[in-house]
Amino acid sequence: MATSAPRNSGRNALSVLTTWLARPRPAVIFDFNGTLSDDEPILLEIFTNQCRTRLGHDLDPTDYYRRLAGRSDREIIEVLVRERVGDDPLLVADLLIERRNQYLHIVSERSPITSAAKALVLELGARGIPVGIVTGAQRPDVSAVLVGSGLVDVIRVIVCEEDVEHGKPDPEGYLKGAELLGATPSDVLVFEDSIAGIQAAKAAGMKCLGIPGTRTAAELATAADGIVDGLSTELLVH
Repeated sequence: MATSAPRNSGRNALSVLTTWLARPRPAVIFDFNGTLSDDEPILLEIFTNQCRTRLGHDLDPTDYYRRLAGRSDREIIEVLVRERVGDDPLLVADLLIERRNQYLHIVSERSPITSAAKALVLELGARGIPVGIVTGAQRPDVSAVLVGSGLVDVIRVIVCEEDVEHGKPDPEGYLKGAELLGATPSDVLVFEDSIAGIQAAKAAGMKCLGIPGTRTAAELATAADGIVDGLSTELLVH
């Protein structure tokens, strides 16, 4: 994931950042997988191995990023299982546990949060800007990564797959995140890497900047208010 300064991609990211920073009570919510946590390659590897060994087919990376990335872990596995063997709740539950164990093992050896992203979160905290996470990931994943990166005390609110009835693109998670942060949606700036996530943030009444990775800048620009190359403290220098 790149860490350079904001750039335009059909929308004015610099204007969005400047206007947001000028608000009396700005707040930030990060998506987790592929945004704050640079772990989409890890997830793709895990899901690919599960498809090959447990479901008997090869997962196409392009199809994964276009159709599945950004959805909750449970939704992703439910889709993969349904398409190969039909509805099988017991298999879904088993694959979820297997996915979690593999993920936790990998991130215990190397934090997927880059030093630049960590520096941004710490700077937000130092400025007194509330920070939250809204994600389709499960809480043990998020907690393990935050503990390993040393950001537990800075990120005040975490809304995970277990906390909502409807995942992205439904705005439920983002609305709950804003409420828990004590922020009005119009004061919240969201960072997302998926179309579904951007749609959820926008439906919640929030400004949203896209980060290319799972989708191209051009694809994200059709939905986001602006595009940035990555997370770093340079985003706050205006």
